[in-house]
Amino acid sequence: MKRLMALLGLAAGLGLGLLYTWVLSPVQYVDTDPLTLRADYKVEWMIWTAGAYLGDGDLERAHTRITALGESDPARAVAAQAQRLAAAGGEPESVQALAALAAALGAGPAPRLTPSEPPTPEPTAAPTATPEPTPTPEPSPTPLLLPTPLPSPTPPGVFSFVGQSFACDSGLQPPLLQVVAQDAQGEGVAGVEVIVEWSGGQDRFFTGLKPELGHGYGDFAMDINVAYTVRLASDPSGEISVRSDPCTDAAGQLIATSVLLTFQQPARP
Repeated sequence: MKRLMALLGLAAGLGLGLLYTWVLSPVQYVDTDPLTLRADYKVEWMIWTAGAYLGDGDLERAHTRITALGESDPARAVAAQAQRLAAAGGEPESVQALAALAAALGAGPAPRLTPSEPPTPEPTAAPTATPEPTPTPEPSPTPLLLPTPLPSPTPPGVFSFVGQSFACDSGLQPPLLQVVAQDAQGEGVAGVEVIVEWSGGQDRFFTGLKPELGHGYGDFAMDINVAYTVRLASDPSGEISVRSDPCTDAAGQLIATSVLLTFQQPARP
């Protein structure tokens, strides 16, 4: 009887302890290390970091936030996440932000600027004659200095179609629709959304998701003898028709042709 009462008391105590720790006062994690976050929270962390970078342009801080997730190669990790999000049909704004951050991280963290000491003025000789007093000018109002806005990592503006070229290259199989987006100075622009449509289907991709091939580069695998319509999301009316036709490479092999489209922002007046 005593043993039964002891077992009942033990069970009751265990039940009350679980009730308290699981229901009444569960453990709450506060200020946890980003490295310990769940996988889906790490994705949100990357998207939030990319959005913050678009807002403040602080590349060094964004680099620190991504490495806090345990990523040894932040540029590759962010680019891979942008690809996964684009393939899953994620929000274009998030994909563009990730692509812009991946492109910026590919160039390395921005150096920290340190202010330089002002030069010491050289001593001037004392005047030999006392100048005549001049009327004191009335003080002029100090001009209001407005803060200079930070440049956007993805420059806005309409792109113009520069031209297309074709490549009969066995190293580009399956055939690729390649797009390069450049600014007015010829630098690659990441995060540009490209819409591809064909009979019975549509897809999209973004530039900058493969930083190793250029910040303004993006591609799409084509099928042979299929007519595609390509346009930038920022220019719905600028449709370009392309297709991959058979060609013979340098070795005499019959392969499919890859197409390269180049877009560029016009120079600002």
